[in-house]
Amino acid sequence: MAIDLYRLSVGTFLRQVRNLDGLLEKAQASCAEGKANEQDLLAARLAPDMFDFTKQVQLVSDFAKTGAGRLAGVELPKFEDNETSLAELRTRLAKTIEFLVSLPEDKFAGAETREIAVPARDRTLNFIGDAFLLNFALPNVFFHYTTAYDLLRHKGLEIGKRDYIGAI
Repeated sequence: MAIDLYRLSVGTFLRQVRNLDGLLEKAQASCAEGKANEQDLLAARLAPDMFDFTKQVQLVSDFAKTGAGRLAGVELPKFEDNETSLAELRTRLAKTIEFLVSLPEDKFAGAETREIAVPARDRTLNFIGDAFLLNFALPNVFFHYTTAYDLLRHKGLEIGKRDYIGAI
């Protein structure tokens, strides 16, 4: 049985990016109410050797857009990693959503067997489409999304499982 890589990639990535935007909206409200400090949230880390909250959000955006874009075989948008506020991170997520919804479903035809090369720091990772999505793109989006959620929760934001999962 073939899996629908368009629905599984674009559909899942859109859901997670939209959910993350909702978390950032709650973070902005918490800061506006004086319950949280924006710079503390942006700089929050779970451990000294892990990326901060800002980078976690950027990576959700990156893995979502490049994951779906590589499967579709289209040119990947490049975003500068220069966000310094929750509002700027939300703008980045909006651009990610705009890119994802622009991907035509027919571009995913045959994507399960498409050869995909991902440049890494010191090597190139080579995948076939379905393995790329299931073993690389999806896990990375969920890892960084979960870490961003955990950082906000750790910093006292009043969010819970319903916020993480989003509307059903």
